[in-house]
Amino acid sequence: MGLESARAALVSLHDLGTLGGAVSQGKAVNRRGQVVGTSRDALGRTRAFLWEETLGIVDLKPLTGVNTSANDINDNGEIVGGGDTGFGDFHAYVLSAGTSFDLGTLGGNESEALAVNRRGQVAGHSRSGAAPAKHAFVIAEPGTMIDLGTLGGATSIAHDLNDRGDAVGLAETKTGEPRAFVWTATDGMRDLGTLGAASMALGINDRTEVVGGSGHAFLWTARDGMVDLGTLGGRTSCANAINQAGCIVGASQTGDTDARGQPVTHAFLRTPDGGLLDLGTLGGEHSAALAVSEVIENVGAQHAAPLLWIAGHSHDASARMRAALWAVRLG
Repeated sequence: MGLESARAALVSLHDLGTLGGAVSQGKAVNRRGQVVGTSRDALGRTRAFLWEETLGIVDLKPLTGVNTSANDINDNGEIVGGGDTGFGDFHAYVLSAGTSFDLGTLGGNESEALAVNRRGQVAGHSRSGAAPAKHAFVIAEPGTMIDLGTLGGATSIAHDLNDRGDAVGLAETKTGEPRAFVWTATDGMRDLGTLGAASMALGINDRTEVVGGSGHAFLWTARDGMVDLGTLGGRTSCANAINQAGCIVGASQTGDTDARGQPVTHAFLRTPDGGLLDLGTLGGEHSAALAVSEVIENVGAQHAAPLLWIAGHSHDASARMRAALWAVRLG
């Protein structure tokens, strides 16, 4: 799965459109190429969407309130996010087989689900009372929201979980430092350390390979600890997701600057052999990859190379942020 074959096999980059507003962002993609995310609608509201090639972009309307988000979709088509309840609260939800379920909170008035695994287990964050600080949660069984605690500080957020129910995210230490963590039901929360800057973990696979950012994108394993994945030539980078094959996606500064003098940031794919591939943009100067599907074999023509779907967002030629879907063939 070499870098050059991946570069040659970059098939296409799709603009997924919006729900009527100017801005949209892709947050997750599954093996079927279904993408979820958020989009402004014609009234300026932030709305959860589902995009499919046959249907285009559709407002999910998971809850009764005005503003909603869709943050993850599994291979079964179950979707999680958050939304206004219509009573002044913002609650996590799961949308399964066309029916939306309010997942409640840890006792406060706000929660949001950020990840769902193939077993339908959910991770995210919630307020536990009147205090503004949020705690990471996992719902391993329906109706039971587990508070994952912190590393001694006030706040934690769970960004992802694997099919074993292990969660990763960000938690504050006693001195308020943000640290990447991995949590398991048997061992609780473990501080994964840093690369010298504040760290957060954003993705995990079933081999407990963890990715995130600490100034630079990192890959953490129990054997090697936190390994710096480098950049596309710029100063900073962040890894946002990893699949079971070890393909990693994220965003990195390139070393260039845009028309405003700000660093240019591009989406990247890191193949398991270590190559970092710049995925480009929709014609603008910035892009980011937030999610990657599992490797899909035998798609399209006979003997075609395996396919990856990658979701995120990109600026178009008019500098509008649009939800984006990359299709990458792996040699």
